[in-house]
Amino acid sequence: MSGLPVVAIVGAPNVGKSTLVNRILGRRQAVVADEPGTTRDRSYNPAEWAGREFVLVDTGGMEPAAKVGLEALVTLQAKVAVEEADAIIHLVDSRTGLTEADAAIARELRRSPAPVVLAVNKLDNPADDTERYPFYALGEGEPYPVSATHGIGVGDLLDGVVGLLPEAGVAEEDEPPRLAIIGRPNVGKSTLLNRLLGAERAVVSEVAGTTTDAVAGEVEVEGERYLLLDTAGVSRGAKRASGVPYYSALRTSEAIRRSDVSLLLVDAVEGPVGGDLQLARQIEESGRACGVVINKRDLVDPERVREVADLLSARMTDLKPPAIAVSALTGSGVEKVLPFAARLRAAFNLRLPTHEIAEYVNRLVDRNPPARGVKIRYATQTGSGPPRFTLFANRPEDLQESYIRYLENALRERYDLYGVSLRLRFKSSR
Repeated sequence: MSGLPVVAIVGAPNVGKSTLVNRILGRRQAVVADEPGTTRDRSYNPAEWAGREFVLVDTGGMEPAAKVGLEALVTLQAKVAVEEADAIIHLVDSRTGLTEADAAIARELRRSPAPVVLAVNKLDNPADDTERYPFYALGEGEPYPVSATHGIGVGDLLDGVVGLLPEAGVAEEDEPPRLAIIGRPNVGKSTLLNRLLGAERAVVSEVAGTTTDAVAGEVEVEGERYLLLDTAGVSRGAKRASGVPYYSALRTSEAIRRSDVSLLLVDAVEGPVGGDLQLARQIEESGRACGVVINKRDLVDPERVREVADLLSARMTDLKPPAIAVSALTGSGVEKVLPFAARLRAAFNLRLPTHEIAEYVNRLVDRNPPARGVKIRYATQTGSGPPRFTLFANRPEDLQESYIRYLENALRERYDLYGVSLRLRFKSSR
């Protein structure tokens, strides 16, 4: 989703944001419940309307007056979404009427340079939209009457929103690709960053969690510039914490989402733990490429390094990320890190000729046909960053999960896509 314009849906608790997200996406992506606060973290979803692709962000209920506790943390999540949005939908509830919370959110949104579109939800009778009139007082222009539950007015709302969006990729056109260094606290991220940059750019300390913000620096590898991001360590329970640990987890999530490649730093002495695997899942869900850097190899024997690499490979079965071993402290092996990241980025942006992928998939099908009666007729690459392939079959719904995994594994091995999310889509050829 890198380079696509971002649309954030914000509003007070329980005004129907997640219902509207599900309506726009055409599937049940967000959890919906009558209880306020069901959505807590923001979520990113690829969406399309009238031929325009964008990223739709669902957020928890904003409560600008909240200063501490869960409500304040959820509001912080929503504010981060507002900061990065190219357009904002401010959703309000016609049944509760204009509230002080709505007014406070409107004041908050005035600070954003992004255009704001006001939508009044739960107007289920298209013949009577008079309950939207009081919301003119928010000063956000014409209120769009919608019913997220029934889909009424949602098309008109989206027409208004996509007309405000910049062209995809314009904002980041001149920026170099991004590499994020992530990991648990005190695994050596800032030390590695300083080695790569050749300067003391990040604060290094033996106290876990010294770094709280992303630290950016530019490096060059194989003739191409990269923007290097350092992130704070993400500890277990950070999403339930408050203050610096919570905000650090937020910044790490943002760095992963905006990077092409994330380098997951793992402690060779401790070996992979739950926190490492949780970060790997986060990278995969974001669609980014992932490489594992096993740090502190100077403190263990080579057999331990191989053991850690094997453990990671066994646990991260979907991405199957490649691994290298370094000592950030002594500099041993650090010269391999940037070429390693460059190879991952090349795989992430892989583009194949149509005839090549079609012929290779045909060979895979001939070697191992799918279930009886299912015929895969054609395959083509439909996107990159990460690589996406569309396969046409007469009965795509009957393809077994094991067969899909067979195709994924074969493509991953043939084109060295280890550490890269691989997306296969099956469509009917009828």
